[in-house]
Amino acid sequence: MKVINRYVLSSFLKYLFLCLGVLIFIYVVINLFDNLGKFLAKDALAKDILLYYVYLTPSYLILLIPIGSIMAVFFVFGIMTKNKELIALKTCGLNTNRLFMLILSAGLMISILTFVFQETTGVWSQAKLFEHQKEKINKRPKRPQHRRNNFFYQGEDDWVYFIKRFDAKTQMINMVILWQISKENKIKKRIDAATGVYDEYWKFSQATYREFDEQGNETVKTYPVLEMPELKEKPEDFMKRIKPVEEMNFVQIYKFVQKRARAGENIAKEEVELNYRFSNPIITIIILLITLPLSVVLKKGGIAIGLGISVAIAFTYWGLIQSCRAYGVAGLMDPLLAAWLPNMLFGAVGIVLILKVPR
Repeated sequence: MKVINRYVLSSFLKYLFLCLGVLIFIYVVINLFDNLGKFLAKDALAKDILLYYVYLTPSYLILLIPIGSIMAVFFVFGIMTKNKELIALKTCGLNTNRLFMLILSAGLMISILTFVFQETTGVWSQAKLFEHQKEKINKRPKRPQHRRNNFFYQGEDDWVYFIKRFDAKTQMINMVILWQISKENKIKKRIDAATGVYDEYWKFSQATYREFDEQGNETVKTYPVLEMPELKEKPEDFMKRIKPVEEMNFVQIYKFVQKRARAGENIAKEEVELNYRFSNPIITIIILLITLPLSVVLKKGGIAIGLGISVAIAFTYWGLIQSCRAYGVAGLMDPLLAAWLPNMLFGAVGIVLILKVPR
């Protein structure tokens, strides 16, 4: 039995790596031809183009692992069916459930490794890809590391900043406007100041303080120096680039969601992405639940038909995932449901197929 298990498992992993290599190569070639004009227009060097695809490959790997798993299953069991190996094993009293459990156990390990890879190498490569594309491909100058000009910043407790100039070395801002926005999207307070200095908390000079009541009536006060310890933002916060969620791991996304929620912002996109980070690795197991029973019932042309089924399942599954994510981001579906509904539907199909397959 150990020999059979080792043979099936090694065959599955061999075809998985082979299929992943082929699929990633196809994706890279398609992307290269699609972007070749842009690379030539920007006079990108060959080494920079190569490094671009090195950084892009981890995201392709995460995307294509479920498809590679489908194809590997059809190759393994398609060949075993063609060579009458499955019939021989069943004649010897082997229940196909044992082989299914072996592949599903491998799928579970692949899902765990996918999650770890996605939250470490995946997010790191996305950040490096953004920097590399900006500096080496698009050839945009680096932003100064200690200065920013003319920018808005969404703070906590419903505060919004507009800062004309900010210098991180002196921890000083010039020409700043702050608004505190109510839940009804009305201005509660406005502060205009010539300068602001951070010394454990913010101190604004030549400040005009306006406060608005529910009827819109305005109360105006002026201060030579206005101290505001209630502001939670620190100078280093203004220098941080707001990373897209693709460049964050799930812990960073969770903290980002909490901060934006406290600021009263729309967090639907981030909540969907946070839930999707946990649902995405499970796709491999669900895909195996569906393809394992199909792979052992196909007879003539099993491998060719299996590859066709692989493409059909992948496109259907991916289409449903993207549709649900779009509904979730638009606020038309609960973020948790948007991330997990495709897995629940396809998981139910997989369980039914596993239960009905001939033993």
